[in-house]
Amino acid sequence: MDFSINPLEGYVNTPERVVQHYPRTGITGSMGTIGENVRRLREAAGMSQDDLAVAAKTTQSTIDRIEREEVANSRFLPRIAGALRVGLSELDESYSTGAEPVRPSLPPVTQIGADRDFPIYTAAEGGPGEIIRSADPVDWWPRPIEVLRVKGAYGMYVVGESMIPDFEPGQVAVVNPNMPFIAGKPYIFYAEKSGEPRATIKRLRRATADTWHVTQFNPRHDFTLSRGLWTIAHRVVGRQDPS
Repeated sequence: MDFSINPLEGYVNTPERVVQHYPRTGITGSMGTIGENVRRLREAAGMSQDDLAVAAKTTQSTIDRIEREEVANSRFLPRIAGALRVGLSELDESYSTGAEPVRPSLPPVTQIGADRDFPIYTAAEGGPGEIIRSADPVDWWPRPIEVLRVKGAYGMYVVGESMIPDFEPGQVAVVNPNMPFIAGKPYIFYAEKSGEPRATIKRLRRATADTWHVTQFNPRHDFTLSRGLWTIAHRVVGRQDPS
């Protein structure tokens, strides 16, 4: 099984979408869950889920998942609060105490240069928490600074929701396949099942001689992957929002 890739890099800027600003609802106080607060304030503002998604620069499905409590601590909450013209504490009361909720973070990758020599691979869901990566690149972007001279670096579209809020579906994970294994960092783990290459993006907790100890965020779950099956781990060093 060969997961080698040509030396590469990239990111494309896209224009900001122009969105309508809705009036503040006048409803305050975060009574209930985050999902209940988002739904209550959205409906009071006369906005549909699609309206709110456009204003917050996300997707209708993300708004729906938040309202149905399928996603906790979405990174889009500040945008949603802004679109609703309310304070963040009116969606998530933990902000009213002055204590910031702990959220996994991954810095965005900076664009640099104009040469499009960074391959971008697409992916499809291949089972619970697993993806199937395309054999060939579907696009070529300028090289990000984090992998400016990294041999074998590549990007891969994220599918599935198991790593929200670190990674949203449709984002591109920027990968450096040459870095050592460090606890607390996200990795793409590769395996071959029934002759077909599979991958999964998870955060590494620790590595032993025969086991990867990993975490996913949505739902929160710590578990292990056998290194006998999941033989390759490539470090994710950044992410891109292509739209």
